Amino acid sequence: MVGIMLKLNGTAAQNVYLNSGEVVCQQNLVGQAQILETDFRRIGYCSDYTNIQDPTKAIISADTASITFAADINSDGKMDTIYYYLGPASQLNATADPRDKILYRVVNGVTPSGSDAGITRFYLVYFNQTGDTIHCPVSATNLPLITDIELNLNVENTSIDSSQIYAYWRQERLALPNIKNR
Repeated sequence: MVGIMLKLNGTAAQNVYLNSGEVVCQQNLVGQAQILETDFRRIGYCSDYTNIQDPTKAIISADTASITFAADINSDGKMDTIYYYLGPASQLNATADPRDKILYRVVNGVTPSGSDAGITRFYLVYFNQTGDTIHCPVSATNLPLITDIELNLNVENTSIDSSQIYAYWRQERLALPNIKNR
């Protein structure tokens, strides 16, 4: 009887740990997704209409795991340059998951801030106004054609028994309203 109780207690403790790992993984994903969505929806936006740039020049560079764009991030009427990129896994070699990477966010060239929330993948797909995929790396002549972006983000969390807990987020066809209003 004592053996059964110990086994039940061990199983219950493991379930609590796994469930809390899933919750943490999902919370990390939701937090990152909210920041990304907010920033990306502001591509080409400026709170001061006199400072709005040519919308065709709002995206400065675009690749599968990085993007640079202009936006008034803090609504102060001044255009900022935002650069997102995924660092190499070697920067986080002390974590339990060898695939962990840092997703960097650089605003106006200032020291990058990064999130190491178990991110293993940051992948972007670009589309033109007719819905056709614009292949990466996006050339300077194709940058003005981008009107929609698909954002993909994977987050992993290693559990107590070394199994992986995954969370995946995809924002399909995130419309860039400030780009489309040309």
